[in-house]
Amino acid sequence: LIENLLKSGVMAEAMQVRTRGEPVGEVLQDKAFEVRADLLVMGGFGHSRLREFVLGGATQAVLTRITLPVLLSH
Repeated sequence: LIENLLKSGVMAEAMQVRTRGEPVGEVLQDKAFEVRADLLVMGGFGHSRLREFVLGGATQAVLTRITLPVLLSH
């Protein structure tokens, strides 16, 4: 994916980020803001209510506190 984006003239980079116990949605947005990203692209997936309650949901967390443009793909 990154290679194709670069060929199309889109600056893109894959990164690994550790959450260190923080909510995933917040960590994703904080890192994107830190690297001055113009757009956060992520998959939007739903899980069972129990799983969302126990594990949380990155998609929901990002949509609850949007700090930069987000492109969701389901």
